[in-house]
Amino acid sequence: MTRIRVLLADDHAVVRQGLYALLQENQDIEVVAQASD
Repeated sequence: MTRIRVLLADDHAVVRQGLYALLQENQDIEVVAQASD
């Protein structure tokens, strides 16, 4: 199965970190980058 690649973008680092932690629990999702404002 193809993994879903995600770029996280949010102004708040804490929100990005939380979303990253949640997405890491799913083996079908790969966070490829993070960005702020």
